[in-house]
Amino acid sequence: MKLSEPFTEMAAKIELNGEGSFGGAVVIVPPDGDPIISELSVNPSADVLRFWAKLKTEVDGLCQQLDERARNQQAFRGMR
Repeated sequence: MKLSEPFTEMAAKIELNGEGSFGGAVVIVPPDGDPIISELSVNPSADVLRFWAKLKTEVDGLCQQLDERARNQQAFRGMR
């Protein structure tokens, strides 16, 4: 996958939904290219707090998974 693909896909989604139905968009591609968070809100009157809270929940979950993975790798290294 090219690193620009998620952004190109999001741009296409925004264009498909038209000017009057855009509420916000976020695309996050970390340095390793995986995982990707891609969120589009098509409700222009949507609650901004809910939009950011949903993204924060996704980011927090991914950070927790990465932290657990790192701890598991450290525990495995200590068993050698």
